Amino acid sequence: MTLRPGLVAQAIAPLLIALVGAGSASGSDIVSTPFRVRPYLQNPAADAMTVRWFSDANAAGTLTCDGRTFTSSPVLSRDLDYQMTEPAGMQHASPPFLHSVRITGLKPATSYPYSVEQSGETAKAVLTTAPEPGEVGRGGGVRLFFYADAKARPDSRQSRAMWPASPSLPGGPRPRWVGDRYLVEETTAYRTNLALIASRAAESLRAGNPVLCSIVGDLVESGGEQRHWDEFWRHNAGEFGTLASRVPIVAVMGEHDIFGGPQSDDRLRDLGGYTTPVTLLASRKFLTYFEHPENGASDERHIGRYHRLDFGPVTLLSLDTTNGGSDSGADDTNHFLDRQAATHIPDYTPGSEQHDWLKRELEAARARGRVVFVQFHHAPFSGGMHGRNPGRGDGKDPHSGQPLRSLAGLFKEHGVTAVFCGHDEMYEHSFADGVHYYTVGIGGDALSPPDAGHVNDRQIFVAHDHAAERWRGDVLESGGKHYGHVEVEVSRRENGPGFTVSITPVYLFPVLNPEKPGEVLDWERRTYDDVLALEAVPLSPADAEPATEPVTATDASPSTKDP
Repeated sequence: MTLRPGLVAQAIAPLLIALVGAGSASGSDIVSTPFRVRPYLQNPAADAMTVRWFSDANAAGTLTCDGRTFTSSPVLSRDLDYQMTEPAGMQHASPPFLHSVRITGLKPATSYPYSVEQSGETAKAVLTTAPEPGEVGRGGGVRLFFYADAKARPDSRQSRAMWPASPSLPGGPRPRWVGDRYLVEETTAYRTNLALIASRAAESLRAGNPVLCSIVGDLVESGGEQRHWDEFWRHNAGEFGTLASRVPIVAVMGEHDIFGGPQSDDRLRDLGGYTTPVTLLASRKFLTYFEHPENGASDERHIGRYHRLDFGPVTLLSLDTTNGGSDSGADDTNHFLDRQAATHIPDYTPGSEQHDWLKRELEAARARGRVVFVQFHHAPFSGGMHGRNPGRGDGKDPHSGQPLRSLAGLFKEHGVTAVFCGHDEMYEHSFADGVHYYTVGIGGDALSPPDAGHVNDRQIFVAHDHAAERWRGDVLESGGKHYGHVEVEVSRRENGPGFTVSITPVYLFPVLNPEKPGEVLDWERRTYDDVLALEAVPLSPADAEPATEPVTATDASPSTKDP
């Protein structure tokens, strides 16, 4: 187990001070600054990086990097306007202007200071390009971070998640004052999680290893509510934190990202739910913020919704699973959406364009000998609520992840190393047909226990059951389910071709004050006893025929030792 006392507290102390005066979920959050969203990094490549930001004013900004100066062309982002039913005190007067600059001609795995000047204010940071495809950084590797289910929203500042007790070790049960709510608000949890990622990313970059952060769906609570997107960017490129200014972020959509907001018979309160127009609006908001690699989709509305990113030795394939299959069928991941009406969402099932794309990309990654990761929101194997059978009614789930099991054969055939998902707000590790599946829904919202209605028979580890709480009086000494992320390191093997892959589940451990029950003094970086280490060894080119495996994984059995 890795323990880093005080590391996170030092990183977030200034941020927590700022949070006190950052406004409330019911008051006005509008702050007039040149940057609506500060500069953030997108679409990393070995020779290029995109820098984006949003301004209130229709005025060009300037980006300086690598001894060159670029002038932006602001574009009014009408899709980032508010629904009429959103609280007036949380609305800017008008939609912002998007600035997007693609910097090309850069060197692989190289860091470049950059600055952006917008209407008299300057933001400075450092970007680092990806290694050449198949290569690593000068430190010998790359580092990736995965989390899901941040579900950012202003209300999170006053909301503490339900925290059902994990099993307790003998002699150390949870004290009564804890109740069933987590120790800090969801906003503090998400900010602390991002601060830890930022600290670890900085450490990796100092060692010469490029970094990437991926959000595996449900970035916001309601994708149709602009105030929720405003809150997300406060965390990632704003007053709460600027991780995305230094670490490129890639994302996939979850069902909450296309959700308009709660429906109501009162027209002044109705935010649309999963009706087709508002899911289209929510999708446009996501696509306005993110620039992902081209996927060649014939329907331009599907561009950016699924994509391939090459990051040194890693090929990361991202899918959109927010609606697919036949309406109300066993392959339907959203029983509230009409497949024929919501054609702006790509299908994922066999015969669809996205499925054909996935097959081609898996074959190409195999031929190149890459370490292949796949990510999408709906976890195929889950012990949580979304692991139930698909459908409506008792014992079923209208957003079930079970339909995605139909892709497991493809992943096995093409030697996928791991699949990262969210959806259920828990840390869980499953193993099916030689492929590791991770549920990483511990970004900053709920902390759910396994669902009592079913069993995940592919489960290897779940934090709720396998990390028992140990309390000494009013202080939690170890264990429990907490917020966090998964950290992945891919490095060059010391002996022979191929790469070493380590996948580490990280959680934020709250250090409590024994004199004041419930007061969090500090945070520690800890890891669950479910660290996976394996070697990915490409086969020789002569063996890389379509029917062969691209990578041979050795020593791939995960540690299942309980804490």
